Amino acid sequence: MIANRKFGIGALLAALLIVSTAFVPAVNAQTEKNSDEVSIENSINYTDAELQDLYIKYNISKNDIKFANNELPNYLEGTILHSDKRVVASDTGRPHEGMIKGENYDLLITTEEMFDIIDNARQKYMELYGVDPGNPKLEKVNGYLIPKEEVKKLIEKGTLSCESEDVIELEIEPKTSTRVTTNPYAINDAIDVHIFVATDSVHAPTESFQQDTANALSRFEDFGISVYRWWYWNSWDASDVSPSYDASAVLDDLEDDESWVRYSASDLVLGWAHELNHNGIARTYELSDGTLRGGAYSVCTDTVTGIGVEWPHDSIVQHEVSHNFDALDQNSPVHPECIMNYAWAYAGTNIWCSSCWSKVNNGIYN
Repeated sequence: MIANRKFGIGALLAALLIVSTAFVPAVNAQTEKNSDEVSIENSINYTDAELQDLYIKYNISKNDIKFANNELPNYLEGTILHSDKRVVASDTGRPHEGMIKGENYDLLITTEEMFDIIDNARQKYMELYGVDPGNPKLEKVNGYLIPKEEVKKLIEKGTLSCESEDVIELEIEPKTSTRVTTNPYAINDAIDVHIFVATDSVHAPTESFQQDTANALSRFEDFGISVYRWWYWNSWDASDVSPSYDASAVLDDLEDDESWVRYSASDLVLGWAHELNHNGIARTYELSDGTLRGGAYSVCTDTVTGIGVEWPHDSIVQHEVSHNFDALDQNSPVHPECIMNYAWAYAGTNIWCSSCWSKVNNGIYN
């Protein structure tokens, strides 16, 4: 296991556990609103004036609000990562097995070049708009823009819940006919993770998530494997998904569109999309004997829409890929620190409890 890198997590979890028995899943929370009030959850209401006071308190600018409302340009606009060229980035700058230029991609770059493009675009965006796509100040909860610090306080009080923010998509049989096994596992002590970034205007992520993704995937190397990352830009179009926010439908679309990339059992496919109704979703299969096995597909979102609260991006990736390797949610309020527990995932842990560690380890090698 690896050491926790987050500060203040103990205090937050203590508060979360104290109020855990009073948590109400967000989908069942009572809400009220009228012409001059907005309701968040559990009858906690803010007048427009109170919201403005919060914006002043937390130094929220007009551009912060526009960014959260998708009213500013995508920070990658004008780069090859936000263009009509299908770009693949890999550590070596070489294509994955079986990939053909002109058919599967138009341009190859290294991941180092990719991160240089992202970092430069992010810096220019901050200079132009005063907004950091890697650290936005607002979170949309139940349709209203609340400063992230205020959301955290509401969770600590038990007013908002971080429960039910991730789901698994249970299938009895594989949705697509594939040439490899449905459950992923390491081959020659290595896995390949194919990261598809949605490209259509509705689903293209507006926040910076790439470094968090790389960090989360690197944690699986503690199981004694190598993790190779392949990034796909301007390739996956999810514009035909309706409703657009449906995480389950987006997961189906990813599998339908991009299953071609799985050449072996060591290939996993991870999608990034914008404004879904869950932080993440992963495919799981029930075998004929009732055993649950992880599938090879998962989707993460940079921002949650509706009544959920947002997890750290790296927590989402680590949690969903753990589902791919058979780990299940562990949501007892007294569960030990673990990425598979919603409260701990929201708080930003990066470790597995011993039982989930064993589950993931077994899934990786079997």
